[in-house]
Amino acid sequence: MLDTNNSQPYQKIEMISGVEIIMMSPPFSNHNVVKDNILYIFRNLLKGNVCRPYGDNMKVVLEPDSYVVPDFFILCDKSKRKQDGIHGAPDLVVEVLSPSTTKMDRGEKKELYQRSGIKEYWLVDPNAKIIEVYLLKDLSYVLHSVYRIPSEHESPEDINEEPSEFQVHSFGGLMVKLSDVFEDVLI
Repeated sequence: MLDTNNSQPYQKIEMISGVEIIMMSPPFSNHNVVKDNILYIFRNLLKGNVCRPYGDNMKVVLEPDSYVVPDFFILCDKSKRKQDGIHGAPDLVVEVLSPSTTKMDRGEKKELYQRSGIKEYWLVDPNAKIIEVYLLKDLSYVLHSVYRIPSEHESPEDINEEPSEFQVHSFGGLMVKLSDVFEDVLI
């Protein structure tokens, strides 16, 4: 029997510039649905590939006094994988925004990822159904594209102009469907 009284949030501890940060998200939320969808998508897309997708259960050490636990990332260089986590920059990092994490994901974590040389960084807003893709150019992130699922209240002309899928920049042949990323998101 499901215990509906167990509404304890998931707790994730990170450290940036020597300061410990505790992040929390409710056990069932659009945030968790989207990060699980992304992991599932990339597990299928990268099957048999040297690159491996990871969910938010892996510590990533990027600087001596900084480690994070991204919602999702892809690592192609297996030499960075150690017993206590990943040591060095993954190839792609995705953070799924929630009210308690948005400021950190857009600020300190984005700057840390940029300094660490992570080539591609996504910010995913599960409620607005938007994906912002940032690419590292000359040691700074540049907003490459914004992908979104239009709301049902928009005109058909606007909806037809929106792409329904996009190419993952760091992995040229991989295409991601927006409907797969936002599948089962509650409005």
